[in-house]
Amino acid sequence: MRIYLLLSAIFYYSTAAPSADLSTCNYVGLVKCFINILDEWAWTLYELKDNVVTITQDQCVHLEELQKCIQDGNPVAHNCKHSEIVEVSNTVSDLLTHRRNSGSFLKSYYLLTYACSQEGQEILANHRECLKSEKIGEMTLSAGTYLTEKFIEHGDDEICDKVNEKLQEYISAMTGLCSKHDAAQLMCKSLIMMFKGMHPDKMEGCNFDCKIPAKEEEEGAEEENAVPSSSEDQNVEQKPNGHSGLQHQPDSAPQITSIMSLFTIMLTYMVFRN
Repeated sequence: MRIYLLLSAIFYYSTAAPSADLSTCNYVGLVKCFINILDEWAWTLYELKDNVVTITQDQCVHLEELQKCIQDGNPVAHNCKHSEIVEVSNTVSDLLTHRRNSGSFLKSYYLLTYACSQEGQEILANHRECLKSEKIGEMTLSAGTYLTEKFIEHGDDEICDKVNEKLQEYISAMTGLCSKHDAAQLMCKSLIMMFKGMHPDKMEGCNFDCKIPAKEEEEGAEEENAVPSSSEDQNVEQKPNGHSGLQHQPDSAPQITSIMSLFTIMLTYMVFRN
């Protein structure tokens, strides 16, 4: 399999029309670097729609290996610019999927960067099952596709502000899902990593953030500082099996409705755009 892909890549780049600008990029060397890491198991990881919430610490090792290819950290340098690295990743993706214009596996690589950080892995360890059941991984992927097509590929001078506005909308819609803010932070920071990784030229100067709206922070502080009344204490004691009944049940229905509406809108957009 690897030999076939490497030979196909060598043929592709040896027959490609020469660029007007002379390049020092060792395309074949970079392809070989990618293919040596993207075995069948690893490729399956990058194709999973919910990989943002399913990836584990041992699987994150593959990201570290891919990082060496991208950052030219191997003994034999490829000397490729970022645009050339993305171009090669597109070719490798086409060869692996047997489809033209299939996109780049680097999108998943950058999307998974935050999930593989210490902070991201702590969120997954604490809330993985909830994140999976609420389809946070699929929503993150859909949101990335939507924002890329709407603002980045066909963007304007206000791209930074518009993307930031959308990120804040997502954070507000996801507040209270699985935890107070962890699901929102996982989605938001994963998207930022993807945008800056895939489109560094267009993202230059953008100051993205995943800050929690001030109103929600104040409400969270009030909830933590609230002292239950004696009647509330009695109600808590009467709950069977030690459950207090105060595990954000009143807010769960509107929050889930809000985020699923967001998910539906994004999916509808992609279907009709295609």
